[in-house]
Amino acid sequence: MKPERGAFVVQIDERLCKGTEGCGLCVWACPEGVLAPAGRPGIRGVHPAKVTRGEVCTGCSLCALYCPDMAVVVADRKGVVVLV
Repeated sequence: MKPERGAFVVQIDERLCKGTEGCGLCVWACPEGVLAPAGRPGIRGVHPAKVTRGEVCTGCSLCALYCPDMAVVVADRKGVVVLV
């Protein structure tokens, strides 16, 4: 069964994200282009990843899988975390 687009929520923890300048693996890994660099520095002084097209997320969780700092969480609309 094909995943329903928009049935998932991607959350980025800015406290853990080391920024798209030095990493950006989550942005690179997303086949749907859900994530992009934020337009402003976060609390760590870097530009974290930002959800820009959440409505097209299929819940594949590749963004969370590739994040070395565990800063990305993908959950369904009920709040259940999607595990890969």
